[in-house]
Amino acid sequence: MIRRFDDYSTTPGLIPIMIISLVLFFAWLAHVVGAPELLGGFAAGLALSRRFFLPFGMALHNDRKFAGRIEVQMNPIVYIFSPIFFVTVGLSLSLREIDWTSPFIWSFAFSFFIIAVAAKFFGAMLINANIKQRVAVGLAMVPRGEVGLIFAELGRSTGIFDVEVYAGMVIVITLKTLLSPFALKWFYMHYFEQNGSVCDQYTANGSLTR
Repeated sequence: MIRRFDDYSTTPGLIPIMIISLVLFFAWLAHVVGAPELLGGFAAGLALSRRFFLPFGMALHNDRKFAGRIEVQMNPIVYIFSPIFFVTVGLSLSLREIDWTSPFIWSFAFSFFIIAVAAKFFGAMLINANIKQRVAVGLAMVPRGEVGLIFAELGRSTGIFDVEVYAGMVIVITLKTLLSPFALKWFYMHYFEQNGSVCDQYTANGSLTR
């Protein structure tokens, strides 16, 4: 429907207006049924994503030109609201309420960090590539923690997580985000540059050409 309206409409900004309206509508709907608004907005994002194209995103999956147009028009809005979300999450964590001497928070953070990193590497080991490329993909996946931060904030806002569990999750996501680029740079310098350029390594395998 959005694609059909966009083809005939002369209204500027129709696509961002419609998509933001859908996200806000799902957030309101979640609030009406007693769920957190964040969950509704997240569900709308999944429904409109090309990665989860059934059933609502089928048009995006089939019409890549239209999907590209959506991405171009939505990027400025994403760039505005993404930092606001992350700053809001950071401000919601009161460091004074956390007992940093508690062994639980450090043992939980350490265990969660090991599990999070191991899970990313486990997924990378399943792709069709040599071991160096798999490790590179695993390292590149480690900092992907924005979805985890969304669910951490969801757990905090609903009272499912106490302040120590929430703090442990934020610590892990922060460490993964900050440390992974340095580890990835070191890995590329020592293993890929010794045997040619990165592009040559990836082009050698058709499944990773891009």
